[in-house]
Amino acid sequence: MEKFVVSDGNGSAATYEIERLAGGEVRVRREGSDTWHTAQLEAVGNSGLFLLLLDHRPVELYIQERGRNGAVVTIGRHNLKYEVERWRPSLLRRQESRRRPTGLIEVTAPMTGTIVEVGCAVGDRVEQGQVLLVMESMKMNNEIRAPATGEVSAVEVAPGQRVNAGQVMVRIRAAGADETGNH
Repeated sequence: MEKFVVSDGNGSAATYEIERLAGGEVRVRREGSDTWHTAQLEAVGNSGLFLLLLDHRPVELYIQERGRNGAVVTIGRHNLKYEVERWRPSLLRRQESRRRPTGLIEVTAPMTGTIVEVGCAVGDRVEQGQVLLVMESMKMNNEIRAPATGEVSAVEVAPGQRVNAGQVMVRIRAAGADETGNH
């Protein structure tokens, strides 16, 4: 089994476990989850178009840019930028030091989906990494976590609501910030 850390460039990162199966198929799960998903990626010609079979359901992906550690991927009309690195303890420390948000932080939807659960309310104190809400996208539940410790100043979504990639869902005033977002 291999572990990879996937980050979206907005301070949100998750660790995934990947187990290779026969026939090019893999099993994938978010670390800490009991649910495994099967995945198989097939290139469609040489144009950057791929067909992802996620739990045997087709999803079209267009990979626009490929770098050493990540890619810009289009799913439908939504461009998503992800960095993927093989998991190691020093990677987590480096990410923590790289992303210490201050001031008012907007937690945005990483992809289009439906809000399943909201686990925070205005005035709640949240810790970095705490689950704020759960959204369903492409038949998978995704936990959206707090990028920093602070106080929830706004919750812009409710269970059952559809959200678009990049839409603000929660606003957090980082610990130590004054009313203007400064320290």
